[in-house]
Amino acid sequence: MTSPLFAPFRGWLIHPDWATRVIAGAYDAKTPAERRAIVDANPFSFFGVTRSAEDLAPGQEADDDELLRLGAATLTRILEAGAFEPSDHAAFYAYRLVYRDHMQTGIVGALDVDGLRDGRVLTHENVRPERATLLGRHLEVVGATSSPIALTHEPDPDLRSLLGAATTRAPHVDHVVEDVHHLIWTLNEDESIRVGKILAASQVYVTDGHHRSAAALAGRDAHHGDVPFSRTLAVLFPADELRVEAFHRRAHDVDLRTAEDLRVSLATVGAVTAAADAAAAAPTARGEIGIYHHGQWSRLVLDPQERPSALASLDVERLRRDVLGHVLGIDELAPGSGVDYVPGPSGVGELVARCDADGMLGFVVFPTDIHDLMAVAAAGELMPPKSSYFAPKPRSGVFLRVLGVGATAHLPAS
Repeated sequence: MTSPLFAPFRGWLIHPDWATRVIAGAYDAKTPAERRAIVDANPFSFFGVTRSAEDLAPGQEADDDELLRLGAATLTRILEAGAFEPSDHAAFYAYRLVYRDHMQTGIVGALDVDGLRDGRVLTHENVRPERATLLGRHLEVVGATSSPIALTHEPDPDLRSLLGAATTRAPHVDHVVEDVHHLIWTLNEDESIRVGKILAASQVYVTDGHHRSAAALAGRDAHHGDVPFSRTLAVLFPADELRVEAFHRRAHDVDLRTAEDLRVSLATVGAVTAAADAAAAAPTARGEIGIYHHGQWSRLVLDPQERPSALASLDVERLRRDVLGHVLGIDELAPGSGVDYVPGPSGVGELVARCDADGMLGFVVFPTDIHDLMAVAAAGELMPPKSSYFAPKPRSGVFLRVLGVGATAHLPAS
């Protein structure tokens, strides 16, 4: 018998007095140096729990074992300070994010990990094996999850009505961290039962957290029959409330072409013209890419395609295949490809600053549509990493789901 896709859990919520110190900002929106500075200044930041090798200072060396030890020690410090408050019963949670003029409200619960294999939960992005491996070991050593896998589904009027009523009450968490307003309501027993029934037959799509999904599957396989590892922390938002922004790319040109030589090479995949500035180069529709190269801007309009698949028609896939692959000779999917990413909300100015600092090429892309993402997932295809950026993002350090192993072996699993 298949387990319910979503289940309530005994969550731990951030204590009001600790919210601004513990809740981490959006990981991908900060450079490794920025994350490192935050951890150095604040030993209670959840960035210290989720650190990776790229967060180390130049010249500093630490293997995965040391990184995980540091993460476990940070979580222990946070728990011993009483920064999280445990619930005494299992429940679902309503989680609202408000950012500027945008608001989205979703359900937080424990997702059946088997859903990632049996088709109830569809993914759409490739993952980097080394990152997924580190996150899998994170579950073992740190023994808790606080970064929910973000999911979407077609809007359900019954669920929307239920959440509308529940969120008229005073929230249990009400904090603004880095311009994002986080509000949480613990659903009562009746509401939680109704949510479980509404979502029982849902088809859901991963929007953010493909590496965490792969790590959850690895944990499930390593702990088969161990109930805490059979589920993972997740939040589900309706598709019509999500705001999708672009994930811009940066890459090296190993041939060190001049701006004019680069335009000649790019002309093999589309129409390329010089642009006066970032505004003139910015894409305004699908098939357009802005390119920054040593202080100069170009605008590339990719050649039209005939009857492409859901994946092949995406700008991020065409950029990976035709520009990074064909023109620059880079396999974006290969470990150590050198391609890195700048979230849309960070601004084109951030992309330019990074390119000016290290001489890399910058690529400004048009955002992927949420329904294109769902179509790729439904077709069983996989996009390149970082194909879309959802803003605002659920944050680490708001919820905690304890696994009862590693640094939380002394605590009951939730």
